[in-house]
Amino acid sequence: MKNQSKTRFIASYLTMGLLAGGSTLAAGLALGGEQLTKVRVAVDEDPIVQRLATSLGYFRQEGLEIVPVKVESFSKEDYLMQEPLIKGQIDASYHWFNHAVFGARHGLPIKAVMVLNDAPGMTVMVANRVKSQIKSAADFKGRNVAEGAGYGTKSVLTGYLTKQAGLAPHSYTPVMLKHDGRQVAVIQGLKEGKVDVMTFQEPDVAAIIETGLVSTLYDLNSKETTAKVLGSAWPAQSILMAPKFIEAHPDRVQHLVNAYVRAMRFINSHTLDQIVEKLPASYFKGKDRLAEIKYIKNTLPTYAKNDYSFAPAAVQLVVDSVKASSFDNSVEGRWRGEGKNANLSAGELYTNRFVEQAMKEIK
Repeated sequence: MKNQSKTRFIASYLTMGLLAGGSTLAAGLALGGEQLTKVRVAVDEDPIVQRLATSLGYFRQEGLEIVPVKVESFSKEDYLMQEPLIKGQIDASYHWFNHAVFGARHGLPIKAVMVLNDAPGMTVMVANRVKSQIKSAADFKGRNVAEGAGYGTKSVLTGYLTKQAGLAPHSYTPVMLKHDGRQVAVIQGLKEGKVDVMTFQEPDVAAIIETGLVSTLYDLNSKETTAKVLGSAWPAQSILMAPKFIEAHPDRVQHLVNAYVRAMRFINSHTLDQIVEKLPASYFKGKDRLAEIKYIKNTLPTYAKNDYSFAPAAVQLVVDSVKASSFDNSVEGRWRGEGKNANLSAGELYTNRFVEQAMKEIK
């Protein structure tokens, strides 16, 4: 969810794997000498679920050895994960659910087998100098809105809010679109009166709120608050796989989902301090430890609690928000905006078969 150097993450993650295993031989053997089954997983950034499932031994308990891979090894960009999954170059991707929607639009079908975050982890804020004038998305017309890149989810959801409020597309002016230095630019823009509304994720949200120049308009940081705003939960980070892989290796899929469910049960039932204690030291390598702990604390509400299955209404919400979006003219924006919607069936984007079995057996 947080923008980081993926190269640094992969190196750190591989180091963590070696430390946890002790040696290549040890990492390849399960308890009792049974050979572990390797599963190639592409991971978006550095999620604590993945780290905990490894450090707590849940993958090993399920007879699996996770092999971290980069989508960019097979595709130009990480958002083009669908083809490597379908070709069998990657077994699973830990990424945003809306990539299943993009895949379906391009005839590259993938399925989600489990949801990890059932809220997008975003906060829509309004500048205090205009908060008496902006009471809802219906008041965004003509305003300067910092919503991130025009191909991203922050832009998708900001646009969807305005559509639901009855505004036409492009009713507001997107500002401060560049990723580098965006937080600094927005804070300066607030001071100069050049930005009215902003949609951000952590850690930017905390930094902007700490200025005292903004107020929260919409809270999309938990299932409950998201449903209050959008009418349903909004599946975010999920486990994505190719239908052929699911069909050919159902046992492997089940074991993988079991491990993630165990990690999610741990997150749901332990305190922040207990979670941090179980994260490997390599997770914090190259990071400001206190800032990272603050980030974990602020994003914990986004994680699904006890139920990691997909609700039809939540899936339909993602589909509807993507269909309603006016993506920008960047390469990624054009790709996300292109493709056919006619044959897009929300029910084909996910399966609850494996996660329901895991939730039933793992308490």
